[in-house]
Amino acid sequence: MIRPHPVIAISGIPGAGKTCAARGLAQRLGATYLPFDDFETLTDHDADHALDWLARGAPWTEMYDPALDGILAAQADQGPVVFETPLGRQPPAHSAVITCAIWIDVDLDVALARKLTTALTPTDWGSSAEMSDWLAQFLDHYQRMVRPCLAKQAERVRPLSDHIIDGSLSRTAVDATIDRIVGCSMPERHAMTPTSAMAMER
Repeated sequence: MIRPHPVIAISGIPGAGKTCAARGLAQRLGATYLPFDDFETLTDHDADHALDWLARGAPWTEMYDPALDGILAAQADQGPVVFETPLGRQPPAHSAVITCAIWIDVDLDVALARKLTTALTPTDWGSSAEMSDWLAQFLDHYQRMVRPCLAKQAERVRPLSDHIIDGSLSRTAVDATIDRIVGCSMPERHAMTPTSAMAMER
């Protein structure tokens, strides 16, 4: 079923820049910004649960509150939606309501460097020992659990995306590329507003 308004899904591994890209696009379109993280449930559990989830084939439907699909459809009935999600068109998650799926592609090492740069701001930590302990635990979890998850995400989600863009480009270039994609991919019934069209031309 085609929704009355477009749903643009922005996906990529953590550190790809999808949050900035999705929020910026929502602002330029005057659309609702809906982050998957508000409905994500996997991180409510410990590392052993996550490793068991991976061993069972990483079923996507266990990653989020099942109410999300209904909320996403309801938002699309009201107006355009920019959906920041790790799953893209990966079925059965949300594929029926997504108008356009964009994958922001970035190397794992670049994404990791970005995450660490953000997390390791000295003023955010009480002491160097606290930061060091966190970093050691983070890197241990990254090797045992996070990296395999990211590899599986790219393997499953990237091929189903309608468009793949280079996440190593500047934020301005990424935004401009997304604007061109969205402008070209919208069916006539999903035409953007004059405000968003002008934003694309700037």
